Amino acid sequence: MSITIESGSLKAVSKIKGLEKLADVAVERASFKSGKGLVATASKQILARPKGGQTYIRRDRLGRRRRHVASAEGESHANMTGTLRKSLGFKVSKRELTFGYGVDRGDAPIYARKINSTRPSLEIAINSEQRNIENHVRREIRKQLNK
Repeated sequence: MSITIESGSLKAVSKIKGLEKLADVAVERASFKSGKGLVATASKQILARPKGGQTYIRRDRLGRRRRHVASAEGESHANMTGTLRKSLGFKVSKRELTFGYGVDRGDAPIYARKINSTRPSLEIAINSEQRNIENHVRREIRKQLNK
């Protein structure tokens, strides 16, 4: 028994050999797009109103009295100063997407670590972006295979 490779088959064989590299590129691009979507969604949910927690009267920098409604347990964080929301970030390495508070800066703020368990902002963002993440991966793999 002998197998001969025709000229049309050579293209298919070369594509199969480069499949791992194509998959790496596709996953990396999909991770980057997914990371941007996760940050945008989490930020939007933090800014969303109304929150269901306790209402506080606090003073701003100029001494004026302001009302602040905190988030209830199970909701995403309520935005007070914006520091926590601005610390949201993501990092993409070869086949891994890391998403969270202070990821792109190196470490998370201390107050984010303390309240993460009762305020699942990141988990809510991931759950709401799950379909988009799957679509990004599928689309990027198709793009790479059709090259």
